[in-house]
Amino acid sequence: MKGKILILEDDIVLAEQIAKVMKRYDYEVGLTVNSDHFFEKLRIFQPDVILLDVFLVGSKLNGIQVLKHLKDNLDLNYKVIVVSGEVTSSQISEIRALGAYHFIEKGSAFSTNQLLLHIENAITLKHQEEEHIGLQIEYINLKKQFTRSFPFIGESESVNKLRDQISKLASVDEDIFLVGETGTGKEVAANYYYINSHRFGKPFHTVNCSALSESLIESELFGHIKGSFTSAERNKTGFFEECSNGLLFLDEVTNLSLAAQSKILRAIENKEIQVVGGSLKRVDTRLIFASNAGLEKLSDADKFRKDLFYRIEGNIVELPPLRERDDDILLLMSYFFTNFSSQYSVIDQIDLPALKGDLLSYNWPGNIRELRNFCKFIMINESRISNVTILKHLKQKHNKSYEESGVNLDKYIKIPTLKESIFSFERDYLLYHLQQNDYKVSKTSKAIGIERTTLYKKMKGLDILITDIEE
Repeated sequence: MKGKILILEDDIVLAEQIAKVMKRYDYEVGLTVNSDHFFEKLRIFQPDVILLDVFLVGSKLNGIQVLKHLKDNLDLNYKVIVVSGEVTSSQISEIRALGAYHFIEKGSAFSTNQLLLHIENAITLKHQEEEHIGLQIEYINLKKQFTRSFPFIGESESVNKLRDQISKLASVDEDIFLVGETGTGKEVAANYYYINSHRFGKPFHTVNCSALSESLIESELFGHIKGSFTSAERNKTGFFEECSNGLLFLDEVTNLSLAAQSKILRAIENKEIQVVGGSLKRVDTRLIFASNAGLEKLSDADKFRKDLFYRIEGNIVELPPLRERDDDILLLMSYFFTNFSSQYSVIDQIDLPALKGDLLSYNWPGNIRELRNFCKFIMINESRISNVTILKHLKQKHNKSYEESGVNLDKYIKIPTLKESIFSFERDYLLYHLQQNDYKVSKTSKAIGIERTTLYKKMKGLDILITDIEE
């Protein structure tokens, strides 16, 4: 069956003649003679094309009124072909404005072959529109899936600026270099770029460059042909070719050799790759680079090629560490607790904003990844979660940090000004002794040999906002 056609025509003889022809050409046909019968049949029949007469004798609504009702009240994808005689130019204009696919005039000029052609074209267009809508829905669902898998959580000024910078680079289809400490969310940022890129929905692969052995780097990235080296038992398509028209995320790219970096630069500039043992191939692969190395390492010619650095220097995006993201730590912690709650322990009433000072008193060297594992550890090891249990584990983390770091004067010596160095030392000193004395101010002041009121003043001046302090 080619499609379904519903006819609204008060001339029964003409309607049956048209129906007979339509059936001969493998269309399923429904016949109606007035608006009431038409709308009753429409709900059940669900046609692809409606053939509609304008002048309907004995009907509550004429054809134009039926067309208007279809447009205003029924959001269904069918095509309307108006077949009528003796209509005015203003009526034809109204018919077109109401969304009719085509108008055919009855009379001597009427052609069944022309009608069949218009019906076939209308059904083809309907199917194309439905396919397009289906692709749009699939596209939207895919975006939602990526957003749920890699949520870009944070409302701090630095994160809003970061999102804006990534979106702009994605919109103009530029390569991008993500730089940040370990655990700052480079994979989340890469996926955010992908979601906002015109290449979304095209191939997207992540390659951890530190996991590639020197002997296999070219084969993995550019592919090889069978027999090109000892273990090449079959042809292999490299990541660059797989991601042509899409995105390739090269994580920890500074671990690649300078020779491999040179080949990547050629792929960027010439849009071609050299297959190992094979020929040159054209590719259109957009690259996302990432590294936890600082900018000083990227500008070191022994670690990273100068020409590659200059090629992407303008597109370097620095991800802020967690300690510089202020209230974001509360949003992230809330997300992690909610995310893990279905798997692990029960959460009591917690007041995360009250813990902000305590949470920010710790440096979080592992950034978001460390915070995530911290939340997960608490939920695995505690039957119920409250501010008290969070603080207990945070104190343990502080103590472990101090034990591992030991006395490290370099930290304070490298601070440029004496005032800032003293501030940093005093803050760390008081935090350490507060933890050693269970955050009891009176006990801590006696231990370090100062008055309790003096300790309070110093804590205030050093931005130490410890909650649930006991005397």
